[in-house]
Amino acid sequence: MDRRTLLSRASAAAAGLILGPRPAAADARAPESLDRAPTPGMVVEPAREVPVVAEADVVVIGGGPAGVAAAVAAARTGASALLVERYNHLGGLWTGGLVLPLLATHAVGPDRRRRRVLAGIGGEMAERLVALKMSIEEVNPVVDPEAAKYVLDAMVQEAGVQMLYHCWAAGLVSHDGVIDAVLLESKSGRVAVRGKVVVDCTGDGDVFHWAGEAYDTMQYHIGLVHRVGNVHRIDRSRPGFQERQIGEPTPIPGVNWVNMHGESDQDGLDLFTLSRLQQKYRREIWEHVEKVRATPGCEEVFLLDTASQLGVRMSRILEGQYRLTLKDSMTYRTFDDAIGVSGAWTSVLWGGRKVPEEERPLWQIPYRSLVPKRTKNLLAAGRCFSFERALVEDARVIGACLITGHAAGVAAAVAVGNGTSVQEADVGRIRALLAQQKAYLG
Repeated sequence: MDRRTLLSRASAAAAGLILGPRPAAADARAPESLDRAPTPGMVVEPAREVPVVAEADVVVIGGGPAGVAAAVAAARTGASALLVERYNHLGGLWTGGLVLPLLATHAVGPDRRRRRVLAGIGGEMAERLVALKMSIEEVNPVVDPEAAKYVLDAMVQEAGVQMLYHCWAAGLVSHDGVIDAVLLESKSGRVAVRGKVVVDCTGDGDVFHWAGEAYDTMQYHIGLVHRVGNVHRIDRSRPGFQERQIGEPTPIPGVNWVNMHGESDQDGLDLFTLSRLQQKYRREIWEHVEKVRATPGCEEVFLLDTASQLGVRMSRILEGQYRLTLKDSMTYRTFDDAIGVSGAWTSVLWGGRKVPEEERPLWQIPYRSLVPKRTKNLLAAGRCFSFERALVEDARVIGACLITGHAAGVAAAVAVGNGTSVQEADVGRIRALLAQQKAYLG
C-alpha cells in the first residue's frame, strides 16, 4: 500500500468510515475500553490503528533553533533525519515569535576577555544571515525573521533532512523505556513516525512528559512581539511630539521590533491561559500603535505584524542525569562531557552583587544535561534541557538552544551508529564529531 492510500484510509477512519467489511450484528460490540462509563467530565477514546508514515534514524520533534540544529547535525553526521514542525516555518520563537536577537553570542573567558562563543551550526546560521545583509550588530545580532526562515529551510534541505510541516506531536507509543513511535495530528488525520532516537525540541518538553520522565514546571512571563514600520518617517520636530515605545531596529530600514514582557507567572501549558493572553495582547498591541499614530510626528507609523507564536518563555524543564546550575555558569566549571559553550546576555545577582552582562563568564554544557534518566532513546534540547531555575535567563535563549540542539543531533546519530542507548553513547566520539562540525567546546 502506498503512502497516499494509507493516509486516505487513516483520514477516513478518523471520520468514522468503515474501511473493511462491516462485522456481523452478533459480533458488533464496542471495544473493551468502552464497556465502562467514563469518569465524569471525561470521554473514552476508542482504540485505533495509526499508520506509520515516515521512519528515520533520528526523529526531531520541534523545528525551532534547537530542532533545526539537531536535525542538520544528525544528517551531517551520516544519520537519516526527520524533522517535525507544527507551524509553516522553521525557527520557532526566533522567527515566528519575532524574538529577533540571537542571544547570547558572547561571554568572558578565563583570561577576562570577552569573546564569541557561538560556533558550529548556530555560528553558520549567523554567518549566512550576515552574508545576506539580514543581520545587524556583532554581539547578540538582530536578524530579519523572513531571512532566517529562508536560511534554516535551506540548511535543512541541503543536509537531506526529511521535513514534515503542519504536524503537531500528540503522544507516543513506548515499551520498556524505549519510544517506538511518536503520534502526530495532521490534516491527513492521526499518523505516526518512528525513529531509533527521538530528540525533544518542543520547547515545552512534550515528549519527555509523555515518556514519563521527571521534570520541573516553571511559570514565567508570557508576551507577544510585534513589528512597526515607517519609524524612519517619524518627525520629532513637530510641535507636541512625545517619545513613544516603538522598539528596536531590525535589518530592514524603517522597521522596528517591539518586545513585550507580558503577564508574569503564567502557565505556558494551559490552553485557557494561552487563549486569554493571545486575545488580550493582540488588542493591546493594536491600541498601543494607534496611540503612537495619534502622536504628532508619528502619523505614518503603522503596525506591520504581530508574531504568529505567543511568547512562552518557559514551561517544563527536564530532570536529567545532571542539572546545570547558576554556580556552574559563574565559576568556569568544566565538564569531561562538555558538548558546547554558551554565553550570557543579562546581568545576574551573584556573590552579593549584580554582575553585569559584560563581566559574565562563558559556561560549559555537559552532555548529561541533555539525557533523561529512564528513556533509552530520547534526548532533550532547547529551553527544556536540564538546568536549575536560577539559570533560566541564559539557558532559554536562542544561542543556548542552538548549542544544545547541535549536540543532541550529533549524540543521537552516534547512539544510532553504535547501537547503544543515549545513556551509554560514546561521549568521546560525540565531542570529536562536534569539533569536526566546528562547535566550540571550551
